[in-house]
Amino acid sequence: MDVTGKRLLILGAGRGQVGLYKAAKEMGIIIIAGTMPDNNPPCIALADEICYMNIANPDEVAEKASELRIDGVATCCIDTGISALGKTCDLLDLVGLNEEAAIKCNDKSKMKKAFIEGGVSTAKYFEISSEEELETALERIQLPVIIKATDLQGSKGIYISKTREVAFAGFRSVMILTKRSYCIIEEYIEGWEFGAQAFVYQGEVLFVMPHGDETYMSHTAVPIGHYVPLEYDADIYRQTEDVIKRAIKAIDLNNCAVNVDLILKDDKVYMIEITGRVGANCLPELVEINFGIEYYKMIAALALGHNPLEYWKERNSVKTVGLAKMILSTDKKGVLKRIRYVGKKNVDILEITFFKHPGDEIRIFENSNDCVGQIIVRGKTLDDCEEKLKSVMDNIFVEFE
Repeated sequence: MDVTGKRLLILGAGRGQVGLYKAAKEMGIIIIAGTMPDNNPPCIALADEICYMNIANPDEVAEKASELRIDGVATCCIDTGISALGKTCDLLDLVGLNEEAAIKCNDKSKMKKAFIEGGVSTAKYFEISSEEELETALERIQLPVIIKATDLQGSKGIYISKTREVAFAGFRSVMILTKRSYCIIEEYIEGWEFGAQAFVYQGEVLFVMPHGDETYMSHTAVPIGHYVPLEYDADIYRQTEDVIKRAIKAIDLNNCAVNVDLILKDDKVYMIEITGRVGANCLPELVEINFGIEYYKMIAALALGHNPLEYWKERNSVKTVGLAKMILSTDKKGVLKRIRYVGKKNVDILEITFFKHPGDEIRIFENSNDCVGQIIVRGKTLDDCEEKLKSVMDNIFVEFE
């Protein structure tokens, strides 16, 4: 597959997009970074061209993309540019998810409505825009509940509420954070949260890869680690695959990577959210480890209109175990003086990356923006991976000014 000289607009230039930029560069693709003109994000150094744009503004992105003579548009690990990507694909007849699907991915209320209409197993919900509507919803949904902004990503704008007072406080907080005039309230399903990655090409779901998630409880559960493969009962796996395929159809996702959040309660799988891009926090790397494929290159090739099956057919017959985890601070904060790894190198320690540098502020962890770094390891078993990860963590030293 020769994509040398093809022009790819990548929406976003932060740390979550580094893997995609590096893969595209190895493929000989001309990379245009679509980003705001601030803070010199890490991918700028990897780009061939820069086009300053607000990737959260679909009209602006589509207009500028039409002038760039691009062959494709892509993003990964963030939801911010999803609607813009869909609009650009439709306007320029590029390969990728369509605008209507992208809008549903970027609006949790529209997403939930599609789930209900598509027969997807999910929590009961109501769209609310006032305290009066919240009061009415609380009469119809039993506490505890979750109040969610419909337009924010990660753990932002999500509040678990076990009392009416906390629910009203959460609603007020969400309405300050959101750019929309509404949010949603949904029943709180307390169970075991896990996730999955999937890929859909020309209407066919090529794979569903469930993964285990380690979470840290802030104002809501924040994913701080992932592992593959996820071993569980065959019926649970069947349910997982079924609910994901139903959700993909309900949202009309096509020609894209897919990131999924799920929860298991009383042996039943419920859909939390789905979106038409690959997951963040090392999930693309775990797909690569698990299947033995070059997943970032597969995503880039698809965006340029090339057949991603060329990469998929190279997958291993035996799955490899992988584990990734954030480096975070739960008890210390301050200005970073020095951070370093002093342990031994190992072929199974695939990545140790520090996002914070001397002079940066280290905060007590609340969400992924407070992440200090990340570690990725592989091994023969999950226990083997956990031992390797612990060894790395034990040999990371952090000093504050």
